[in-house]
Amino acid sequence: MSEKQKGSSRIPEECLDRVREAIKRAKEEKLHAKRERRRATMRMVAVSFICLIVILPNVSIDAAQAMSGLPVIGEFFRVITFRNYHYIDDRYSADISVPELTTDDEVLSEAGDAVNEKIRAISEQWISEFEQAAAECEGRSEVFVDYEVIASAPEYFTLKLMTYQGSGSGYEKDYYFTIRIADGKEMTLAELFPEGADYVTPISENIKEQMRKQISEDNEKSYWIDLDDDDPVKAFEFDKISTEQQFYIDSQDRLVIAFDEGDAGPMYMGCVEFTIPEKVTENIK
Repeated sequence: MSEKQKGSSRIPEECLDRVREAIKRAKEEKLHAKRERRRATMRMVAVSFICLIVILPNVSIDAAQAMSGLPVIGEFFRVITFRNYHYIDDRYSADISVPELTTDDEVLSEAGDAVNEKIRAISEQWISEFEQAAAECEGRSEVFVDYEVIASAPEYFTLKLMTYQGSGSGYEKDYYFTIRIADGKEMTLAELFPEGADYVTPISENIKEQMRKQISEDNEKSYWIDLDDDDPVKAFEFDKISTEQQFYIDSQDRLVIAFDEGDAGPMYMGCVEFTIPEKVTENIK
């Protein structure tokens, strides 16, 4: 990803307003329906929670663990809900589930603890910002945080943390935590390849090919690619992946590159992923 792309996860509203009005109008109904489904899910979960107990802005950690149910079992890690945070009124709603990795393997425990610390910090920031907005009683706000085990394979374990914040317009951001089982190390994308290898160029070029193919086959797809020089969003054109690019290894041992909402295309595209063919990476040395 080029320098001009850094920090562009939240596209300025003035630029978005100018993004191909025809596309924007065509996708408005689709985007609205998507967000309404998300809001309905959040309300259903929150209301169900309220039916069980009195509304609690902050559930204690002990209570949350007691209510979390059975852990998600992986081959090397167990994933439990460390904390639940639920809140709802006529203007504000929050549905936050904070996961925790546990393991009996001493080699993996350090990486698990490090991931847990990162997840708690992210979750606490979302909770803090939500509580501040609710205290100020201005506008509306909804927050959603949940998790999913993406892969529990012999070589890698990946946990995905999904977040959404809505206040007028909505914003999605996902976090991926990949641990190499052999040595219990949390991996970066660069560490999947030999030191000094140019993995950025072939992966980036393949992503561009996939973007163009998707656009040609589906007129509802749009990415920041092949833009005219006078295009109002030219500054956000996709050039290459970042050295800190989000990624994961799926259950079929394939590399998947993940982008947050607005990073690779218009906001209505949401978070997008590209599975990289093995032939693209097998000769990276």
